[in-house]
Amino acid sequence: MKDARSILKKMLSNKEFIRILNDTANGLDTAVLIFDINGNMLADIGESGSESEAVSFPVNIKGEQAGYVKGNEKAAVIVSILTYMLAAEYDKRDLIDEVSGRYKEINLFYDFTEKILGCDSLKDIALLTLSLVKNFIKADTVSIMLKNDETNWIDVISAYDYDENTVKNSIVPFNGESIAEFVMLSGNAEIINDISLDGWTAPGGGKTGSMMCAPLKIKDKVIGALNIATENHTEFSSSDLKLFTTLSHNVGIFVENVKLYKDLKEIFISTVYTLAETIEMRDDYTGNHTKRVMEYSYAIGEVLGMEKDQLEALRLSAILHDIGKIGVRDDVLLKPGKLTDEEFALMKKHPVFGEDILKKIKGLEHIIPGVKHHHERHDGRGYPDGLKEDEIELNAKIISVADTFDAMTSDRPYRKGLDPKIAIDELIKCSGTQFDRKIVDAFIKAFPHIDMSKL
Repeated sequence: MKDARSILKKMLSNKEFIRILNDTANGLDTAVLIFDINGNMLADIGESGSESEAVSFPVNIKGEQAGYVKGNEKAAVIVSILTYMLAAEYDKRDLIDEVSGRYKEINLFYDFTEKILGCDSLKDIALLTLSLVKNFIKADTVSIMLKNDETNWIDVISAYDYDENTVKNSIVPFNGESIAEFVMLSGNAEIINDISLDGWTAPGGGKTGSMMCAPLKIKDKVIGALNIATENHTEFSSSDLKLFTTLSHNVGIFVENVKLYKDLKEIFISTVYTLAETIEMRDDYTGNHTKRVMEYSYAIGEVLGMEKDQLEALRLSAILHDIGKIGVRDDVLLKPGKLTDEEFALMKKHPVFGEDILKKIKGLEHIIPGVKHHHERHDGRGYPDGLKEDEIELNAKIISVADTFDAMTSDRPYRKGLDPKIAIDELIKCSGTQFDRKIVDAFIKAFPHIDMSKL
């Protein structure tokens, strides 16, 4: 037993321990020789130890022989001391390993909790879970399965880590054929070390050798399952399952939080959109203007490669870009003909009115620049602040293009809307003066893929 031999050798390299053994042997008026399991002498204890006419006494620990002692019958005392000290050292090392393992687990869950707070989607949670699980448990894939009680189908969010992390979604019927479904029904975690022998199928199919599944619970309700799998056969241990089950408990809590957050977010977006539509209803000729500007803006943002949170801010800015018109009198806002200079000056204040409204709403401060400056021009001749080029925030530049295109293509009391091709030509003509050229280019690239029938 390699560890036992190394522990015995290390113990006998301690001068204080050798002194104690020497004193004990001299007190017994005996001498002994100590060897490892391979016959290498490790220590000569007592006065003039000799192998002649000596008896061998094995030194065992945990049922395995670490070495042996040669001497007369009194050498049994030295063997007892060695055996006791070896057992104590072994227990000490076990304790250190356990503490170390616990420390790693604590670090894992601390790191997981800290990072998962930044997750706002199930895809992010799946990828984060996989990356952390792989530090402690062999795993090729991780999947989160959520049961839809209304449809009796299961939403599967799978994270893969072969060449790179990817995430895919699928839905499967709840028919009791997979081990994950069994876990959801029983509420108990399971290890399947050879899935082919147990007759189960893996969630979402694919090549699977071994799996661990644990239920995702909110209080006493099972909402789904967390699964990890390896392509090839693997022997998962009970300690692996214990760690994985603890992790699944944390995942369950945050999955529910993400679902609640998404519900609240949709309610908020719906409320904001309803507010924008209410303002829009003041003018019969601007029907669905908000929706179209939002869709055009979002499409531009995607072409520009904006991140998810940036696109969300852009969407809100586009929805609320005209909220300041609530402060414009009806006789000005709804006037069918040309505005007077005084009336146009009032109309030009609507971006500032929008800023004043949004300042009062906590959490919307970040979208104010997109709302306030969507009438600024690239050449600095816009309003309300006369900003130019890079002084204008990106969202404002995007909304400016989307808003102008919709204005040109929408019917008004005094004119017919332009054909989209003609409107795009106008955008190109005004690139570098009214609009940022790269925003116009992005809109031209995005426009063919926008489903106009839904707008």
